[in-house]
Amino acid sequence: MQCPGESPGRTGETPVLPMNDPRQIAAGIVGAVDWQTEVSGFCRCPGESLHTHPTGKKDCRISVDGAPTIFCFHASCAPAVAAANLRLRQGIGKSSWELKLPGGVILRNGDVLQSSGAVLRREVVQARARAEGRDAGEQLVLETLKALAERFKPELFETFRWPFAQIIADSPLLVSERDAEDQFRTWLKLWPAHCHVWIGDIFSSGKPEHRTHFRPVADWYQIGPVMGNFTCGSSFKPGSFQRSNANCNGTRFLVIESDTLAKDEVGAVFSYLQKRLRYRLHCIIDTAGKSLHAWFDAPRNQLLEARLKAGLTAFGCDPKVFTYSQPVRVPGAWRDGKMQRLVWLKD
Repeated sequence: MQCPGESPGRTGETPVLPMNDPRQIAAGIVGAVDWQTEVSGFCRCPGESLHTHPTGKKDCRISVDGAPTIFCFHASCAPAVAAANLRLRQGIGKSSWELKLPGGVILRNGDVLQSSGAVLRREVVQARARAEGRDAGEQLVLETLKALAERFKPELFETFRWPFAQIIADSPLLVSERDAEDQFRTWLKLWPAHCHVWIGDIFSSGKPEHRTHFRPVADWYQIGPVMGNFTCGSSFKPGSFQRSNANCNGTRFLVIESDTLAKDEVGAVFSYLQKRLRYRLHCIIDTAGKSLHAWFDAPRNQLLEARLKAGLTAFGCDPKVFTYSQPVRVPGAWRDGKMQRLVWLKD
């Protein structure tokens, strides 16, 4: 399968490479590489012996631009791949190199090749790092992750395909046909009992009278889903009346959704997070519109969170929802005559 920005007719070629060529350094670490483009190709996974499922020819891929990266679709080989990535980046990072791309464009170490074929120059990466107050090396990793997500998207959507009907069928608990009250109270069980949860409409926030929308879980059990169509992936400090990140109290979920991917497509992203990246999936909510909302455990630290968000945005997920005080749909409420409902719930 050809990825966006790849040049046709390169599959299977074994070019003669000079010693300081990053592809030569890469081959010295992973062995023979089936180069699909000037900067990326398929290789044998450094941790193949650890795979717990059959290994496909396209399961592991190596890229030498940006922050050079080995990526494998298997999760069991992660420690071996991480160690090989360290060697790869140290090896290529010590070398000053240039590659001539189709059309005569020059790619240098530290540049990132975009899926469009354009080159993101290392000077731009460094300027973005300064503007964001971020380490230049970490900024390069983030820019590389975005490019890799675009580059690997076709294979990811094929490998982790999880269409809407299958999501419902795979749910550990059968929830999609429950009534509104049951849907709502079942969802409340995801929250620790001490949490104060916001439920309301978009503008049910910011004034003292909005305190009634910030209630303990036990109160919501009694009230039911009648005070609005929205909630947040975070709980709030007692006494809050404004839905803001500053008022979040630390208990939170990462909610993933896309305005551009169809329900039969976005499931691949959910499956990838759950099966490959090992994020715990709690529930999936049908918004009674065009999208699905998946609730995952939040990343363990800000570094992992920033890297995850970089890839998810490239996959087509909505970055606004990554804000922990951002409104998202609550199950059991009604939208234009259709119920917002749980379709997948952990056991």
